[in-house]
Amino acid sequence: MSAEDSKGSLQARPPRGAPCWIEIMSVDPPKLKEFYAALFPAWKFKPVSKDYPEERVVMYEFEEPKGISGGILKLPEGRTRTEQPMGVGMTVYYFVDSLDETEKKVHELGGSTVLEKMAERQNGWFMNFKDPEGNRFGAFEVNWENCGKGA
Repeated sequence: MSAEDSKGSLQARPPRGAPCWIEIMSVDPPKLKEFYAALFPAWKFKPVSKDYPEERVVMYEFEEPKGISGGILKLPEGRTRTEQPMGVGMTVYYFVDSLDETEKKVHELGGSTVLEKMAERQNGWFMNFKDPEGNRFGAFEVNWENCGKGA
């Protein structure tokens, strides 16, 4: 979940609300990778790290627009696609300046929090919400001190 280039440094700071990460849940991430790689050749798959083997998460990014990436993540053991407590389907994450302010605004507008604030390694923090109609989305706050200031 970052706007990193191939050298690992952040590019220009994205505008608030810009999509930054697309998460797809899967019972078999490597197999689903084959599907998306064949369907969308522009998706560039890359290894994550030894902490995240491909059986658990497959990362991809796009050549254009820069700064958007995603992951195919393994469903928790014993769960099926229809048994996800936060809902099913892809989750799009959006850049925000402050998760705390975003959460407050989501609640003011009739939405709800479905996943509390969590760290994404040293890159930043994320949360998941539902809009008033039940659509799930995520928000990501960059740790600019660790990732660079961007433009």
